Amino acid sequence: MFDTISGLPVHALVVHAVVVLLPLMSIVTAAVALRPRWRQYAPAVAVIDGIVVVIAFVAKKSGEVLQARLQELNPAVAHDHGAQGRLVPYVALGVFVAALLVWATSRWAGLVPVAVGVSLLAGVAGVGWTYVTGDSGARAVWGQTIENTKTPASR
Repeated sequence: MFDTISGLPVHALVVHAVVVLLPLMSIVTAAVALRPRWRQYAPAVAVIDGIVVVIAFVAKKSGEVLQARLQELNPAVAHDHGAQGRLVPYVALGVFVAALLVWATSRWAGLVPVAVGVSLLAGVAGVGWTYVTGDSGARAVWGQTIENTKTPASR
């Protein structure tokens, strides 16, 4: 289930959704928390953030399957990326919890400062950890290839 689809690694197919949606929804969640007029959209934001948690879990599991497959060729393959990727679903879960807190402010106005603080913290974590994890994954996949090739202008 988490290995391949039509011969392609599931991880390569789903990871791009996480790379786009987690930082985007981290920013959206924080923006909705900060703007009282936008809090009416908190239920939709929470639903989308919940979907991002599921996608992040699929990316994590499929990454573990891919790493196990590739370790036969290179035992150290994407070690740092794998370690960082294990945390991504938890970061996504933090953004989801922040969205739920923002949604709860419609009933309990006293939660607004907590919801704003948690949303800002989760937003920074969502953007930052996606960058760190994505960068290490890109370097693991493309680093040697790019280092060993010349730019078109230098040919």
